[in-house]
Amino acid sequence: MQKLKLVRPLPEHKFLYETMMDEWETFGGRINPGALRRYSKVRQKNIPYEEWLELKKQDRESSQDLYFFMDNRMLLGGVSIRYKSAGIDGHCGFGIRPSERHKGYATKMLSMALPIMKEYGISPVILSCAKVNIGSAKTILYNGGRFIEEVVEEDTGEVVQVYHIPV
Repeated sequence: MQKLKLVRPLPEHKFLYETMMDEWETFGGRINPGALRRYSKVRQKNIPYEEWLELKKQDRESSQDLYFFMDNRMLLGGVSIRYKSAGIDGHCGFGIRPSERHKGYATKMLSMALPIMKEYGISPVILSCAKVNIGSAKTILYNGGRFIEEVVEEDTGEVVQVYHIPV
């Protein structure tokens, strides 16, 4: 039986993380949540897992907590919880590795993350997604999301939908 769980990244997850990121980078497109990305803008390259782990620890101490979404055998994706709303990005970002999409994992992962956000005192949870990202919108709605507004990102011109989930 499959056991799904949210866990903070640990040194023993290195191989699973690198395998997932190799797949995601080969697939192309946006890696979400951004906290999963191993590319360092400052260093202009991917950083080693150990260094990446240290950055996640610093994030957790300041404003953001990252959880891996796992089953018994693999890393399926991740969810980032921001203690303070990060503007249009909101309190939470989530994503599932390309080979595991369309299996209901994002909906389950978000449902598992909502009690954690409640523990942080976040209510309502603010989430957003690109208007063209129907899958993320459905995930948010399935978890009790209420559409609030559409916003156009100044930098990209992308239409973003903003939702609230009461917890």
